[in-house]
Amino acid sequence: MTSNQTPEQTYRGWSNPILLELKEREHQLSPSARQALQNVLVERRLLDTGNPSGSDRRKADPAG
Repeated sequence: MTSNQTPEQTYRGWSNPILLELKEREHQLSPSARQALQNVLVERRLLDTGNPSGSDRRKADPAG
């Protein structure tokens, strides 16, 4: 594991549950905050966009 992978995994391990909690409370957010949350959830693949094999999905092998 590179020196950047450990902090990234820790960050995601802590922030993903927080993001999912925000998703449950998104009705309390402003429209711009809701959109920002949606963008982060899609980027993190925490939201099911219904296209598991689409071109927007990350590849398992970053070199290929």
